[in-house]
Amino acid sequence: MSVELTTLLIILNLVLFLLAGFPVAFSLIGVSIIWLISLHGLTVLSIIPATIFDTATTEIFIAAPLFIFMAIALERAGIGTLLYEAIHSWTTGIPGGLAVGTVIASTLIAAMTGIGGTAVLVLGVLAVPEMVRRGYDMKLAIGGLPPGGALGVLIPPTVVGVLLGGFAGIPIGSLFFGAAVPGFLIAGLFCVYIIVRCLLNPALAPRVPVAERPTFRERLYVTRQIFLPGLLIFLVLGSIWWGVATPSEAAGVGAFGTILIALLQRKLTFRSFAEILQTSTQVSVMVMTLLAGGALFSRLLQFSGSARLLSEYIIGIDAGVMGTIVLFLVIIVILGMFIDGAAIIFIATPIMMPVITALGVDSVWFGVMLMVCIAIGYVTPPFGMNLFYLRGILDQIRTRPGMEAVARVSVTDIWAACLPYVFLMVLVVAAILIWPELATWLPSHM
Repeated sequence: MSVELTTLLIILNLVLFLLAGFPVAFSLIGVSIIWLISLHGLTVLSIIPATIFDTATTEIFIAAPLFIFMAIALERAGIGTLLYEAIHSWTTGIPGGLAVGTVIASTLIAAMTGIGGTAVLVLGVLAVPEMVRRGYDMKLAIGGLPPGGALGVLIPPTVVGVLLGGFAGIPIGSLFFGAAVPGFLIAGLFCVYIIVRCLLNPALAPRVPVAERPTFRERLYVTRQIFLPGLLIFLVLGSIWWGVATPSEAAGVGAFGTILIALLQRKLTFRSFAEILQTSTQVSVMVMTLLAGGALFSRLLQFSGSARLLSEYIIGIDAGVMGTIVLFLVIIVILGMFIDGAAIIFIATPIMMPVITALGVDSVWFGVMLMVCIAIGYVTPPFGMNLFYLRGILDQIRTRPGMEAVARVSVTDIWAACLPYVFLMVLVVAAILIWPELATWLPSHM
């Protein structure tokens, strides 16, 4: 069987498994085992457990479960709620202040948790009802939350950054700080967009009356409550920046520090600790299973010659460096409409990274743009995860008094409200293409 036909059948087999509803991880594992045996016989079975073991015990991937544990512990300790209250207290006086505060809070929660959907789940039950009660336009009230939550992919420490760096061979510290500038730039553009809209049409977001705004002393009090989590994030990222600790070591410090903070704030009980362990274990097992599937699929593409064939074919198209990069980024966005960001990394990078290396492209520059495109996938239909997270939150709060308008919001309405923010994210990708320094300047000073 020719390499061309083998490659086509492997891709069709994977697509068939995904369309049949099999989880991505098991689709990757199943296709890999079937085709490795078909091409090389039963003797290849010894490679499968060796590949899984080598991947699972790679030091750099230890950071992923630790960051996941840190994220879940912070969320269960109520840090997200405290953070929203602190940001909300400082933004009530500006145009669209509650919506701006929601974007800022979701960005900072993303920085604390490193997971794309956490902010939507934490802030959906807090921010949306508050804005609806204040008479905010519904699209303004819900539009910034899913895109803001997607910034968890970019703002370090990010689990996606750990997986991409470890799997694609890109320095994780460089990815962390390379993605930070675009992440905060996107958050800033979101805030500017909201403020400009509310200045042009004040009816979209009635101002909070002066008498109901927190005093300066009250603002300082609620801000003080998030000092320790903020200090923890600074220490985790600072240790990576100054080379004091590897990402895995920094993740361990972050996980341990989160437990200490929860104990100091009296938010940790034996029951809640058991729930944190259970949830983080479930998420970590899911991620590591995906990782194993991705490693086997990568090995299949190498053994079958498909990786070399696809690389040579893409380079042979002669679209130029920029044309090839744009093509890859469009593919990532399209994949993001259907599957999770981690799955995209394990499916796409074995094909894309050899081409990127052959073209002499800066891997950090490309990796940051890839991460922004993965973040876009969290808020693009038909299966943008954050759209459905928010849909689920709205279903929970629509029965509350005064939330009748929420009951009429559909997934289509959520997507329409998010569309301007998606455009701003695409704009930042274009800016990184034109000015690579947006992604490479900060890592170059590590």
